[in-house]
Amino acid sequence: MTPREQIRRLAQFESDSECAVSFYFQPQKPRNNSHREEAIQVKDLVKECLRRAERNGQRQGLRADLERVLEAAGQLRGNHSRGKAIFACGEKGIWREMDIPPQLDRSSLVVSSRFHLKPLVAAYSDSLRTCIALIDRERARIFTLMEGELIPKPDLYLGSLPNLGRSDGFAGYDGGHRERHVENEVMHHFKQLGESLRMLFHLDRFEALLIGCRDETWPEIEPHLGSDMRQRLIGRLQLDPGVAPAEEVRSQGEKVVSEFMVRERDRITREVLAEARRNGRGAVGLRHVLTALARQEVQTIVVSRHLAAEAVECTRCGHFDTRMVRRCALCRNATKDVADIADALVDLALRNGADIVFVNGDSVLEKSGRVGALLRYRADQNTPRKIAV
Repeated sequence: MTPREQIRRLAQFESDSECAVSFYFQPQKPRNNSHREEAIQVKDLVKECLRRAERNGQRQGLRADLERVLEAAGQLRGNHSRGKAIFACGEKGIWREMDIPPQLDRSSLVVSSRFHLKPLVAAYSDSLRTCIALIDRERARIFTLMEGELIPKPDLYLGSLPNLGRSDGFAGYDGGHRERHVENEVMHHFKQLGESLRMLFHLDRFEALLIGCRDETWPEIEPHLGSDMRQRLIGRLQLDPGVAPAEEVRSQGEKVVSEFMVRERDRITREVLAEARRNGRGAVGLRHVLTALARQEVQTIVVSRHLAAEAVECTRCGHFDTRMVRRCALCRNATKDVADIADALVDLALRNGADIVFVNGDSVLEKSGRVGALLRYRADQNTPRKIAV
């Protein structure tokens, strides 16, 4: 199961007794080898959560989860290459541990009715599970690139290609026949490679593809990738496929993936803003995006990492309102203040099956409320009059 699939499963969970524990460990550079700062910080987070739980009368199972989190955190001290996320709810038998990129501001611990997923989504928003295939005429070297780590996989061996030979027969009679035979063998060779690569790609659930090969080999490879693989192809690596060292493969791969992600974020943001301006499949601003999420119209949500706004949530039906009202506009029940509206947006988007894109400092999006959405459809335009037009 990929990290994104795990995140979507976690988003479907809800604790009636508000005992869903979300712990994020961000390694820090210690002042000395004892790592006491990290241990003290995690203990303080657990103690504060326990005090709040006791005030709210939450059951003993929460204490057991927090003590287990504290024990797990003790084993993480000194690990400065990876972050960690732990999600727990003893009453539902849930305990999930996930390695994450160490890109958080700090370690945190949250207890609520739902898991706190925004930091996890943001951590994975800049990465793609990428397949790197370095292909020559005899084999394909396969790697997985994820979160800056390059993991080698078994090579795909297809055997040597035939040679033309030295003789074309009497008066060159056999030359054309032999050349056509070799061309046919080459086609079947790379067709078999494309099929093997496609099976591996879907089996390991890669999200992107990078190909490294010589320029003269590329025209023989490309036609056999298939349309689905070509759609996931984000670039080519300029290196020798047979002898390129792993560090060079990782460095070039990271650069291509990073550039692709920047272009994709910019493309999606521009599309959202253009659709919103023409009153099409776009929504900008917190109120409009919340309305679109409530109608399950959203395909992709674009959120600034600096989004902060006031909102309330109904304690009964879960309706969000940007007006700071004490009663829900739909069911008239009491509302509660939302501490982190970006986290609420991420949670709603995940439960609706929408994609989430985090952006940094886009000036146009900042002026439009720091949040936008690309819609699957517009419910307010599906009226008989609109359809007739």
